[in-house]
Amino acid sequence: MKAVLAKFYNCINNNEICIYGPMKCETLWREHPSSLGQIDGFLGKWHLVAVPSDRQVLGYDPSERGTMAKARARSGGKTWQRLSFGRRQTRSSQIATDEASSRRAGHYLILLIQVLAATFLIGWTSFETPLLLDVSLWEWGELFANVVLIFAGALLLARAQRRDRERRDLQIGRTFLLLNGFLVANWVILQRPDVSVMLLPVPLLGMVLGFLLRINRAVLVSLVAIAITALMVQIRLPEINPVGLAVAQFLGILVAIQGVQRVRSRTRILTVGFLAGLTQAVAIVLLNPIAFKNLTLNNLISSAPLPDAMWSLVGGIAAGVLITSALPFLEKWFDVLTEIRLMELADTHRPLLNEFSLLAPGSFQHSLMVGQLAEEAAGSIGANGLLCRVGALYHDIGKMMKPGYFVENMQGGENVHDRLSPEMSRLVVIAHVKDGMRIAEEEHLPTPIVDMIPMHHGTSVVEFFFNKKAQQVDEEEADRTRDAFRYPGPRPTFREAGILMLADGVEASSRTLSDPTPTRVRQHVRNIVQARSQEGQLDECELTMSDLHRIEEAFIRVLTAIHHGRVKYPTDVENESNNAAADSGSSTTSSPESPSDSAPDSTVTTRRS
Repeated sequence: MKAVLAKFYNCINNNEICIYGPMKCETLWREHPSSLGQIDGFLGKWHLVAVPSDRQVLGYDPSERGTMAKARARSGGKTWQRLSFGRRQTRSSQIATDEASSRRAGHYLILLIQVLAATFLIGWTSFETPLLLDVSLWEWGELFANVVLIFAGALLLARAQRRDRERRDLQIGRTFLLLNGFLVANWVILQRPDVSVMLLPVPLLGMVLGFLLRINRAVLVSLVAIAITALMVQIRLPEINPVGLAVAQFLGILVAIQGVQRVRSRTRILTVGFLAGLTQAVAIVLLNPIAFKNLTLNNLISSAPLPDAMWSLVGGIAAGVLITSALPFLEKWFDVLTEIRLMELADTHRPLLNEFSLLAPGSFQHSLMVGQLAEEAAGSIGANGLLCRVGALYHDIGKMMKPGYFVENMQGGENVHDRLSPEMSRLVVIAHVKDGMRIAEEEHLPTPIVDMIPMHHGTSVVEFFFNKKAQQVDEEEADRTRDAFRYPGPRPTFREAGILMLADGVEASSRTLSDPTPTRVRQHVRNIVQARSQEGQLDECELTMSDLHRIEEAFIRVLTAIHHGRVKYPTDVENESNNAAADSGSSTTSSPESPSDSAPDSTVTTRRS
């Protein structure tokens, strides 16, 4: 008898059932025979048995025909949630699953349209008859089957790369539209017998895909484009062997895709276009014996495709020029953030950052240090270090609105929070996140930069002011008000945002270390990272434990270099003695500048409050 043991939460309130897995439970069935109902599923009827003592539900299949993937259970006229074997599914998750299914259906529809469009374009290019309706169904079927095989191979490659998830969904509709534009350009060129096939915009497609998609996705789409192009050339120009042409194009497109990765200047784009065209030119010359049919030794030298090689070089240079001018449009249309755009945003002389440095100099210096930490940590795990540095520059721009309320900008003056209630201080501190997002949107900053402004705090608690409030009320009241002192979130959803959260906390709290020895720095960094991880702030940003260890080591390297020791001169010793005497004679007030090193959450919030 096969069964499934499910933890039963509450079928009426949230309709949640968590399936754990198959197990033997004949004794449990006999001891608790009260039936809640039965499930009519794909693989037979499943019975549900109530276990009120430990709030569980037992489902078992009396026919022993195997487990069931999905089913619906009814009890007392109420429909329960679908049961999915091996996973928990609540009402909200079921809605999300249905929406994902709808999106998947839309993607398949777009894919079908793409296949039909590619078939039509190839047929229009290839068939000699001016009326496509006169083409036999057998020819159309053969052409359609070839296109389907090409796309099926592409889908299999995509499935193999499924673990490599994008920060956001692959914009499949716009990508296919771009592919269609490439095929239309091929059709136009192939209609002109006096134009070389090496003018097909292969380097242009490779550079565009390299900018807009990750390498594996770009290569995948490129393979589809080259395969369809080879099919079009084979039918339209039978004297050309499509294998040699496809190899030359693939080498050129690989150079284009790889060349634009992490490009940080527009002149580099022109160089990449030239190299892609040169690669195609060299490849077509070397592959000349297999690129053209019926080639003999007598006419090998005389038929060397030097004009085609020249046109390949011209096409690569033209692709670089076009990409340089069209890149801002592509960035906006595909909602992507290139390295070139990041370099422009990293300029500290931009008006926004210049204003930030004047109005909130302490916060600006803090942002520079956070950027240094975050960039080093990102490089240690293969994340985008430039994105981390730029995100750090803008993550606290909301503090420009009320700079005097944050300790790094007080410059030894009066602490205005001493005159405010904890609730009012909380509102002022948390408001800098909303103000920062508003400023970023007004300045039309890219979406990832805007997202990093609220994510660098996540849903953490403003510990300093919460502790101040907790001292004024009893413990029960403090527990009830804890959530009111949380930042609104969301938590980091991509690696760079998670790195920024950790770097922000480590940099702010490290300034409170009285004696920053390497051992203390290491322990301090570890406390901060562990606190954020245990609180669940990093659960959604795909940072592994191995990543966190490398991030810790990167933080320690940078902080140790910043707080390096030096030889004390006699004047330094005398100044320390004078400062100690002055401090002992002055009265101190409780402020966010003196947190405890043993409480990493409070130290982080303290530096920012």
